[in-house]
Amino acid sequence: MDIIDAIILGIVQGLTEFLPVSSSGHLELGKAILGDESIPQDSLLFTVVLHFATALSTLVVFRSDVWNILKGLFRFKWNEETEFSLKIILSMLPAAFIGYFFEEEL
Repeated sequence: MDIIDAIILGIVQGLTEFLPVSSSGHLELGKAILGDESIPQDSLLFTVVLHFATALSTLVVFRSDVWNILKGLFRFKWNEETEFSLKIILSMLPAAFIGYFFEEEL
């Protein structure tokens, strides 16, 4: 994969991540269209790096909101930020449950 292909796939990732479509699926389609012939481990690493970059850019954009939530959480009293953090943790439990008990099948 050359630098132009990486830039194109980065743009695809950026455009599709926050839409109700599979950005991972679009990345794989983009790789197929561009004729990506890299070994699967390299392809997976590239995909993981793109998703990490998306998460990092999201944190940068929402840094003040994230900071306020963390400050509210570590005040150790019940407030809006604590409630929001609890809801985030509760929303992760189904995925953690499935991942833990069905690791072999996944």
